[in-house]
Amino acid sequence: MSIIRGMDGIGISIYKNIFHYYRGQTKRGSEETKQLQIENNTTKAFMNVLQNSSPTLTIRFMEWLGFQVFEKEPFEYMYQVSSELHRKTPQAVVIGIAETDKLISKEQSKKYYIPDGAILCESVSIFIETKIGLKSYLEINQIEGHKQRFAIDQKVEENILLTWKTIRDFFQAQLPSFKQSNDILTAFLLEQFEEFCVINCIGGLKTNEYFFLQFEKVKAQELARKIHHYIWNESGYQDIRDAGTKDGIGYKRIGKPKFATLSTTRQRHFILHIGNKENRLGLSMQKEIDVVLGREFARPDYEIEKYPHEAYIRLEWVDHLEQIKPFIDLTYEHR
Repeated sequence: MSIIRGMDGIGISIYKNIFHYYRGQTKRGSEETKQLQIENNTTKAFMNVLQNSSPTLTIRFMEWLGFQVFEKEPFEYMYQVSSELHRKTPQAVVIGIAETDKLISKEQSKKYYIPDGAILCESVSIFIETKIGLKSYLEINQIEGHKQRFAIDQKVEENILLTWKTIRDFFQAQLPSFKQSNDILTAFLLEQFEEFCVINCIGGLKTNEYFFLQFEKVKAQELARKIHHYIWNESGYQDIRDAGTKDGIGYKRIGKPKFATLSTTRQRHFILHIGNKENRLGLSMQKEIDVVLGREFARPDYEIEKYPHEAYIRLEWVDHLEQIKPFIDLTYEHR
């Protein structure tokens, strides 16, 4: 987990991003279903950027891949290509995009494969296969199977394997020129795609911003950023380290257990760890926090016995950081 100090990404919002699929208060499905949902949405977002931006962006993308296209060629963008192409083009290729360019082989093969997307013009026919997740790899059978959907006798170039990181880098490299030419729409779409990738951890490790955005309320997200900034940059704490927490951002002193966690599990709380279990200091601190915030945090009995050294703060209940600073400072001193 990568720690980014400061207030980077403060303008990102899962509610304002045009590509991010917001699930609202519905029950969460299986992890496999969720990943497929994000995978389909990622493909759609990538294609939407190219389709709705200036044609110059698609031309640059084609040239970046090593293909030559005419400047005024019309482009066609397709999703879930289930039928065969009927027109041959001078150039054709299958592109695979995943977190890694590793290509694996599975024994099982299907009779029909459906490319996730396609970009077509008079000069080039491109099929696109996408995967997301660190353990989801491009498959050779799938990539080769897509070639059956090109026109008969179509000459196909060697497969091109890309990572989402290289796609993000390519898009970000194009952004300054579109801003300079005052192409507001293309610049906006490129920025939105980058935000979408940060929100969903596409093409990179889970950053601080990814965890901030797991808090559902915008107010809570902003406070999470302020807490992080305070601990790292304003508090004057010595010997602070990343605690290596997998389900959030943890803070610790060298040689000691973590004293605070911006947790994205257990109802997405800010957790203060004070003293040890025997002293039960978390319970007494919880009462003080409840008084300050004017709301009682309901803790189930099993949690009281299991975590008596912890106090929980619902970030959306906090009006401003100053209300909880003394508790953070106290926990830092007495962990």
